[in-house]
Amino acid sequence: MLYAAKCYWPGVDRAVLERVTARAAKAGAAAVRYRGTLLFAQDDVVLCLFEAPSRAAARRASEEAGIPCERLIESVWLEPDGGGPRAKPWMSHRRRQQ
Repeated sequence: MLYAAKCYWPGVDRAVLERVTARAAKAGAAAVRYRGTLLFAQDDVVLCLFEAPSRAAARRASEEAGIPCERLIESVWLEPDGGGPRAKPWMSHRRRQQ
């Protein structure tokens, strides 16, 4: 599953997020994969994306990386072309569940 760690992070800048990105890429068990970060600077909000087998695994990875996560949200990634041949593994899994 794909999880978004939602963070209210006043004053965070690109340099801080680059360091967090490096830590997040190494954090968590082998089954957890860090996918990247979205920064909404005007709102002081950051979304860090993790592909993980469970919410608990994503939370642990977020904590290990030093991400001030206030909420972990189960997410779905949609490709502009509807998924097609570039469908992500978590999308294929999600489609089978629905």
